Amino acid sequence: MQSGQLAGKTAIITGGASGIGAATAKRFVEEGASVVLADIQAEKAEALSRDLGASAKWIGLDVTDPDDWAAAIDKALEFGPVTTIVNSAGISVPGSIEEIDLATFKATISVNLEGVFLGCKIGVAAMRDGKGGSIINVASTLGVKSGALFPAYSASKGGVRLLTRSVALHCTEQKYDIRVNTILPGAIHTEMVDAYIAAGEQSGQTRDQVIDGFASVHPMKRLGRPEEPANAIVFLASDNSSFTTGADIPIDGGYLA
Repeated sequence: MQSGQLAGKTAIITGGASGIGAATAKRFVEEGASVVLADIQAEKAEALSRDLGASAKWIGLDVTDPDDWAAAIDKALEFGPVTTIVNSAGISVPGSIEEIDLATFKATISVNLEGVFLGCKIGVAAMRDGKGGSIINVASTLGVKSGALFPAYSASKGGVRLLTRSVALHCTEQKYDIRVNTILPGAIHTEMVDAYIAAGEQSGQTRDQVIDGFASVHPMKRLGRPEEPANAIVFLASDNSSFTTGADIPIDGGYLA
């Protein structure tokens, strides 16, 4: 359903070229927002920007680089004051504590947690003296309830949850009109999950067996669709969530219930 509830909003969406980020960009434009697709996947970001039309621009962004963030803010200002940051970029490399190496752990923390830190820090600076706005961080159910194969990913996403709460409290204490919230997706059928499905097939399972394995841990017995977390992000970006800050919102088919 389209209601124009984001009319006049200007958003930077990291990881905006694919997965939850791309689904969010599409929903934002449908709801009247202007969006900057910020992603290291230049070809995908450019193609999606073309598809979305005049309400979208793209820019190459390494979320761990403050200079790239500054350039993304400048790009967004071509539309108007920044009102929304969606920190959706992330990586996941499964492996137990005995299998994963320190370089992989550090890379995961750098992208998934330090990247969100920069998005929050630069987002607050961009919004505090203007129209205010909303920062939405994409964490994961694995930041609440971990798994043996996700020490790096779970550590990074658990950190995002508490970082979000700290930033939310700071903004309230400083009387900034900035809300900061987290969504906790379960298994959403994105390119990241497709990589897990391919790995399962290489280990001898069928595609259906791998998908059923993911679905089975969710009480609703299916994978999520990218537009489902995107719809929650639309709510958090809109004025309909004006009394919501520091919150974790599961989008997980009942997994954390």
